Amino acid sequence: MKNKNKLEDKYQYKGSLEEFQQQGSSFKGERYMDYEVDPYSQYQNFLYKRILYGLSIYSKEEVEVMPEKKRARILKNQRRGQKTLNLYKQEIVNKITNNFFQKYFPESPITKALTGEFNTTDEDFINKLDLKSLGITKKHVIDRFIEAKLLPNNFYELTGITLHE
Repeated sequence: MKNKNKLEDKYQYKGSLEEFQQQGSSFKGERYMDYEVDPYSQYQNFLYKRILYGLSIYSKEEVEVMPEKKRARILKNQRRGQKTLNLYKQEIVNKITNNFFQKYFPESPITKALTGEFNTTDEDFINKLDLKSLGITKKHVIDRFIEAKLLPNNFYELTGITLHE
């Protein structure tokens, strides 16, 4: 009996939120869980992920039976998508750094140089910052892909299309 109490004390939470863990979140007496809802259809997500991840979204068997031209097209679009996304991230970083320098060093010659002629993007530089830390959402990425003609102009209207061709 004594050992059982020791184990309970050791593995059970006995803090100020003990009751909250058992009750969960509630609104007007109803327990609920707030799930994030993806506003895009299965087909829209498929097109988006194909540009972002390329052939890795397919199984090994699907890639083996896929025509060579289709594989090449998917890889080409993935490279273009990665380049587009990389340039977009560089633009965001440039805006952030420009704002920082203009706010804290407004009259500095370095600020004028950095925000002027050197404020460019480089296709060869790979920006390794993640999208979340730059405040880039899925919608921003999709809009950029539409702009770059990687996704169709009617992307937001696509619904109910079966994934198997």
